[in-house]
Amino acid sequence: MPDTIATLGRRLAKLEKRVATLERARRAPYPEWRDLPLTGDTTVPDEDQPPQFRANPWDTTEFCGRIGLAGGRAADEQLVALLPEGYWPQAPRTVDVASDAARSTIRLDIDQEGLMRLRVQNGGSVKASWISLDGCMCRTDGGDGDGY
Repeated sequence: MPDTIATLGRRLAKLEKRVATLERARRAPYPEWRDLPLTGDTTVPDEDQPPQFRANPWDTTEFCGRIGLAGGRAADEQLVALLPEGYWPQAPRTVDVASDAARSTIRLDIDQEGLMRLRVQNGGSVKASWISLDGCMCRTDGGDGDGY
């Protein structure tokens, strides 16, 4: 009897893997990346990595690229970008971002009007010339939780 259960388990696992592969193949392709509108106090530090975003079919907005910070400083609540209407989250979101700030954590708050503001650890400001959005994403629906 255990051999039969094990055999059925292996067959079921293969079938589940095949169904998952077929579902991935059936999905619509990802939308194209769009340029993220920056504020006047920010720049594009590397033309090969412009700040961009896209919304995927799973109620998630993905980000990539780098944002340059004017004056080489990241200030708490500094406005850095504005998401176009239609990409605004239904609830405020917070996502972690990478930066060249030494020993300080910088996050990005995104509100329901699409305003994207920096949040510096312990407030104030910190020396940082850029933030990286690579790998950042947030939910756009009204579900629980902050960004990913």
